[in-house]
Amino acid sequence: MKREYFVDLTQRMLPGREANFEFQAKSSDATEFMPQLQHDDDVWYIISRLDMCTHNGTHVEVPYHHLKDGLDVAQFPVNQMCGNMVLIDISDKEPFAEVTLDEIMKYDDQIAAGDILFFKTGRDNLFRDPDHWCDYQYLSIDVINWIIQKGVICIGTDAAGIEDIEAKNQPGHCTLFRANIPLVESLTNLDKVESNQYLVFVLPLPIEGMEASPVRVVAIKKEGLVEEASRKA
Repeated sequence: MKREYFVDLTQRMLPGREANFEFQAKSSDATEFMPQLQHDDDVWYIISRLDMCTHNGTHVEVPYHHLKDGLDVAQFPVNQMCGNMVLIDISDKEPFAEVTLDEIMKYDDQIAAGDILFFKTGRDNLFRDPDHWCDYQYLSIDVINWIIQKGVICIGTDAAGIEDIEAKNQPGHCTLFRANIPLVESLTNLDKVESNQYLVFVLPLPIEGMEASPVRVVAIKKEGLVEEASRKA
């Protein structure tokens, strides 16, 4: 399929240069990990080790993050993180402003059960700013309950979160997780996609016992999928 049909919605991960959660990587000759992997001196053969938080970079959070009996990233059904993408642009709102149900209702006829809903805040440019990365607009509980009632299967944001930072115990997260809806944080490039024109794929590592995982989030334009299907027919 043509490259033009793909949009990567994932922040790059920079070892040793992340501002919010430490992320380190070390590459060594493969023989340091497995001495049996002998090779000629002029052969490049490395293996790397990562030291990171599960919330590094663009990541998805699942119910186990706040619910002791909730699904972890290995258990969570991957089909619930793949689907039609609807984009809601709230970038005109000031940081720390509440996104209200009245503001979101204008998107009502664009959203169907089974959709993935992404919020464009325009705050992804603050991803590595330790002083301002939490300066984002937040979703009211009324908005989150409405999302649940609409049958949305996954939500995401290009900001560091969806919560009022003054609220205790992350009520927005907990409301989503009780409805078994995962949350993707720190997306990017949402200015390059259009609502209802893309299928999006959010793919975590299936690590047992983990409440979150870095993800590669890829949006594929439906036009490209139709073209590819026609080519194969």
